[in-house]
Amino acid sequence: MSLYRHPIVYLVIGLLVTVTMIPTRTIAQPTATLSGIITYREQIALPADALVTLQIAEVTAQGTGGRVIAEQTFSTGGAQPPFRFNLAYNPAIIDAGRVYTLQGRIQSGGRILFTTYTLIPVITGSAPRSDIQVVMTSVRGSSLPAAGSHLWLVGLALGLGGLGGLVHGIRYRRRAW
Repeated sequence: MSLYRHPIVYLVIGLLVTVTMIPTRTIAQPTATLSGIITYREQIALPADALVTLQIAEVTAQGTGGRVIAEQTFSTGGAQPPFRFNLAYNPAIIDAGRVYTLQGRIQSGGRILFTTYTLIPVITGSAPRSDIQVVMTSVRGSSLPAAGSHLWLVGLALGLGGLGGLVHGIRYRRRAW
C-alpha cells in the first residue's frame, strides 16, 4: 500500500486544511482618541517637507517626561496650519492617578522649527480629550531634544527658569536706579 493511500495521511491532511481554514481571532486593543487643532502664532510658512509629531507622555513626580504612551507623526505635504489631529491611544494603560501631557513639534530637514513649550494636560482628571488647542512656538537657532524624552521637559523647565531669571534681573535693575 502506497503512503499516499494510507487513511492516516488523509486524516492528517484533512486536519491541516481544516485548521488553516479557521479564521484567526486577533484581540483588538481598545482605543480612545485625543482630537484637536495644531497651530502656531508666527506668520511663517512651513516647508513642503515639514513633519508634525504629537506624543502623549506620562509626567513623572519630578515634572519630567516619562514614558511615551502614544505617538503620531504625519507629513504636512505642503499644507499650512491649522492642522486637525486624532491621536489614538490604549486607555487600558492609563493610570487615573497620573498626569499625562500632549506635546509636539514640527520639524523639517532634521531641524525642529516649532515645539510645545507648555504642558498640555490631557486624559485624566478634568483634562480634555477633544477640542484640544495645541499652540506651538517657534524654535530659533537651537535644536531641542525630542519631545517625550527626559531632556525635553528638563530643557523646558530650564528655559522657563532662565526666562524667569531674566525678568527678575530686569526688575532688580529698575529698583536699583
